[in-house]
Amino acid sequence: MLSAEQILEVPIDRRAFKPTSEECPFCVNAIVKENGSKCIGVCRNPQNVPGPLFFPHQMQTCRDAVQVQLESMKDKNNPRTDHGVQVMWEFSVESGNMDRSRYFGFSSDMYHFDHFLGKCLVNFDAFVFNTKHEILDETLMNDGRTLVRVIVTDKVGRDSFWAFIMVKRTFSKYEGCWQSLRILPCDEKWDCKYLNVHTGEPKMPGI
Repeated sequence: MLSAEQILEVPIDRRAFKPTSEECPFCVNAIVKENGSKCIGVCRNPQNVPGPLFFPHQMQTCRDAVQVQLESMKDKNNPRTDHGVQVMWEFSVESGNMDRSRYFGFSSDMYHFDHFLGKCLVNFDAFVFNTKHEILDETLMNDGRTLVRVIVTDKVGRDSFWAFIMVKRTFSKYEGCWQSLRILPCDEKWDCKYLNVHTGEPKMPGI
């Protein structure tokens, strides 16, 4: 067996490797562009991946649905890059909708997964590689939604406080399943600028 130093001394025959345009089934028959490349960028699109391993199911409780999302973000790149974010997307009741959403608290679109990907990683950075999470309780809100309080410990050991507003889907392939309508940050006293976490009363329209 060669040592690491010996392996590095072996010259690489670049002719043994095919470029992406010859290996990729999307690009192999594509027209060569002005820059000489045949790559059409399909494999670089984060939407061109199979469905997630974890998804809403009628056997899950409200607590289960929150737990699955946070566990997926705990190891978000298993079994592939950003798989945890894909699970979050799948558990969002408004994912793919054309209308504006208050999923993050602020108004944003939920139509494209690649847009969601960036916003999720920025706004839910505490979820990424979290070391632990504790679901404190569930509260039935006046409008029938369920508010779940969660403490998340991030990758550096810092605690953050979150309100998951959960609903049961009434249509589509996830009918009867628990999904997230809003995921809102709170402070250590459970004060949230979007709603009163103790009563479930919204502080602004659309929450």
